[in-house]
Amino acid sequence: MEKRKYLVPCNMPVGHFIFILHSRLHLSPGTALFVFVNNTLPQTAQLMGSVYESYKDEGDGFLYLCYSSEKTFG
Repeated sequence: MEKRKYLVPCNMPVGHFIFILHSRLHLSPGTALFVFVNNTLPQTAQLMGSVYESYKDEGDGFLYLCYSSEKTFG
């Protein structure tokens, strides 16, 4: 991935952010992408601002995400 840090609008749903990451990672349509925050899978309808407020790092104020992909078809 060309970028490691993203400035994301607080009113963007998690599902839309996952869609953006999926395209930036050049994953095939048959590959699912999962995003975790503090070992938790946030709901796709949850807003990124809400996720940020719940899980931001108290030291530096960043929201750290981990992602994983898995082939779902074929």
